[in-house]
Amino acid sequence: MSSILTSAPPSPSLQSLRSSLASSPLDLAELETPTVQSHGLEFAEQKHSRYYFRDGNLIFLIEGKLYNVHRYFFERDSSYFRSILEGSQGTDANNPLVLPDVSCSDFDEFLAILYPENFRRPTEKTTPQWTSILHLAAKWEFESIKLLAIDNLTANAVPVDKIVLGRRYGIVEWLPGAYQAVCTREDSLTLQEGMKLGVEDVIKISAARQAYGCGKSRFETKYLSQDLGDIFGLDPSKTGPRPIATGGKAGKKQKKRNAQSAGHVDDEDDAIKALEGEVSDAQAAFQALPASDGLCGKYPNHFESYGSGSRCDSCGTKCKPETEEYRLKKEDKEKKERQLKDLINKRQQRQKELAAKDGRMALFQY
Repeated sequence: MSSILTSAPPSPSLQSLRSSLASSPLDLAELETPTVQSHGLEFAEQKHSRYYFRDGNLIFLIEGKLYNVHRYFFERDSSYFRSILEGSQGTDANNPLVLPDVSCSDFDEFLAILYPENFRRPTEKTTPQWTSILHLAAKWEFESIKLLAIDNLTANAVPVDKIVLGRRYGIVEWLPGAYQAVCTREDSLTLQEGMKLGVEDVIKISAARQAYGCGKSRFETKYLSQDLGDIFGLDPSKTGPRPIATGGKAGKKQKKRNAQSAGHVDDEDDAIKALEGEVSDAQAAFQALPASDGLCGKYPNHFESYGSGSRCDSCGTKCKPETEEYRLKKEDKEKKERQLKDLINKRQQRQKELAAKDGRMALFQY
């Protein structure tokens, strides 16, 4: 899915952002305060390879790694840390500030903003990276870094991500354009997008698309009844629904069904091979018959014969009926040839239908 640049409004101003944060679900009282713990470990073995500065004066412990950074940035830019760094917390490696609800990867992304390596391109990051930075900046009330993350996500995040992040962090300026882009696009929501958005938004978006005639049908309606079982995981042998997935228990069941289908294909191939052998034998038996006579031009079930017999009133030649042996072998050959042709045609049609169904089901897999 391509990034949508025109659907979102410009980055919100600091004033509008502050007003939007009033309705944000984030609350300082709900944030977990870093704890101070004593660890009798060899901290030299736990130092972060990049963010343990010799002149640092604020020590964090995250997922077993020690960070020694500069208190100045955290006190200057974060009202959250100003409130908890009034004492001597985090100044001693034996009593670091422990952040149990933060991962090293997220903290590394955040510190990369405070300590950029490339000053010409200090903020070249992906949407997931900016999302991680936005999360910590909002959590710790780094206002300027939060605005920086919002600016970059405004330009690069896709509408579905803007809806999710806009709701989560109170960035209300994103929502109208993002919702309109999702409701008016040609493609329907994917399963992964639906899981991000949640049930309420998925239902409302679907209703809006239907009510306003957005998007267009990709497949004919006649296929819906055939696909319902696979779309919604309806197993005729069980009372409960069964989800479509590529992993876990549901994925194993899907693989089992695929294996059963493969077994059917093997049986079909064996039947075709056996019938091909029968056709070959019937053709050989038919060709082994005497070929001295030719078929009548008027009546396909008669032979032309120039040695004996009465003259045919229709074709003007002397004809005689075909022999019983010839008729039986010819009918046997033609019957088996028809059976083989029908079986091959059915297999080709089934393969075509399966390929088409795989294409339809790809929309519902994750």
